Amino acid sequence: MKAGRLGAGILFGLLAPCFIAPVPAQIAPRLTGATILTQLETARHDLAARAASLPNSSLAATSQRLAQLAEALRKALGNDAEKPIDIIGTDAKASAYRASAAVQRTQAYLDATKGCLTADATTMADALATTVDLLASESGSSKTQPVINGVETMDHRQLFVLGNGSKEVAFALVGTNLVDTQCEDPLVSATDRQGKRLAIQPSVTGVSPSRIELKLANSADLQSGSYVLHVQSKHKAFLVGCTAQPEAIAVVQAAPPVKATVNYALTATCRANGAEHAMPPVTGTLPDLAGGNTVSQQVVTNGCSDPVSYAITATVTFSDGHSASIGPISQIASAGITAGLQGGYSLSWDPSVHQIFVHTSPSTCKGVY
Repeated sequence: MKAGRLGAGILFGLLAPCFIAPVPAQIAPRLTGATILTQLETARHDLAARAASLPNSSLAATSQRLAQLAEALRKALGNDAEKPIDIIGTDAKASAYRASAAVQRTQAYLDATKGCLTADATTMADALATTVDLLASESGSSKTQPVINGVETMDHRQLFVLGNGSKEVAFALVGTNLVDTQCEDPLVSATDRQGKRLAIQPSVTGVSPSRIELKLANSADLQSGSYVLHVQSKHKAFLVGCTAQPEAIAVVQAAPPVKATVNYALTATCRANGAEHAMPPVTGTLPDLAGGNTVSQQVVTNGCSDPVSYAITATVTFSDGHSASIGPISQIASAGITAGLQGGYSLSWDPSVHQIFVHTSPSTCKGVY
């Protein structure tokens, strides 16, 4: 019996190393003013670098505004820069929260504009500029400071531009302390950049402390320009009930979708009398492309009874004057041709029906609804 117990003990000792305790998840350090100041400097630098590729946008000015915001925050923090912002004075904490919101919105812009058309990126930059300006000029503070860190579509994509199409639009404001569930729902109103109440107002469809979901019944009524959303919430305090909190703001830009036209040239190579020769190109234009549609055009290649191959070139021109070209792309006469165009469009040539198609899709720019 003793030998059996000894053997079992040895076996357990050999197996024991196999049972390794899981490594506990790491907890992120608490947010401090010094951390936000570092983030502001990074955001300022990255935005200035992006501004080089959009010289006619507001990005350079916004980068400088971030530097001013950092300087103001540094003064507000004083000797408390290394402390968690949740335990510093309410005025400094409110400044830190607003500066952090500016950082998050800037980073969202940098991520969402990758691959966007110049017109879309520039319009998104206007939304960011207004956001940073308003955050820098906001005042008021509370222990439960409401702050909006971003605007999202319902599937959690960052949102900067609302297109004024004839459709219902749903989106969300995300942040902290947006509602106290012991008080009534927050009031959300929309104004222009100067504070004038707009004709079209959002309706609140759902609320939580970190998210307010909104709906616009008809985006066709949106006027181009800044669409500033003001959130007025309340917080319940001991003995005094629900009291008004400092306003939280968010900004999206309203703008018409970027339009495009496609110009094409189709060249047939034909066989006649034992020789091959290229015919004069047949040219045409497919106008007014819009998201989600397909347009087509019949192409007549007269004088080519025995085609050998077809070659196509195309240029897409956007309403901001920007254009991009492809081709020539060649295939044997019996094969179709499909090629991608800038802006999410694709062009196809179908020789069996002698038609050119351009397929369009919703904006490929992540920040545009």
